[in-house]
Amino acid sequence: MASFATLTPVLAAGSIVDINPGLTLWTGITFLLLLAVLAKFAWGPIVKMLAERERSIREAIDSAKKERAEAEKLLASQKESLARAQREAAEIARRNQQEVEALRQELTAKARKEADDLVADARRQIAEELTKAKAELKAQVVDLAIDAASRLVKANLDEKSQRALVEEYIAQLPANRAA
Repeated sequence: MASFATLTPVLAAGSIVDINPGLTLWTGITFLLLLAVLAKFAWGPIVKMLAERERSIREAIDSAKKERAEAEKLLASQKESLARAQREAAEIARRNQQEVEALRQELTAKARKEADDLVADARRQIAEELTKAKAELKAQVVDLAIDAASRLVKANLDEKSQRALVEEYIAQLPANRAA
């Protein structure tokens, strides 16, 4: 135990910056032994794990790029579909407006034709009624003339009497028309 006591003060007497060759040698051997153990057992799995991690990150980045490209394509496709739908809606609205205008014009023309037909029918009926009235008036005038002539023949009067008879007949004429 005495030798242990003598070594302790010597170790304690050295400073931190002093180089101890024995300690340096054992530290180097320990370091090399640690490197050999790490190389044999740890470096392989650590490098493998890092490579696997790098691969999974690269795949995730590639997948994210692909998904972003697909999302951009889908967005462009949706924008195009929306624009197409808007164009189609505008075209349908324009066509509907044209059809409504055409229908309105057709109905207006039809109503005008019906009105013109009604006016033509009314004019035709008025003309027929006028023709009938003229025919009736003519028939009455003929009847009156025959009646006057028969009175003249019956009376066989002189010129003065005939004039008086015709004047009396003419005076009665407006009264006969009213009846």
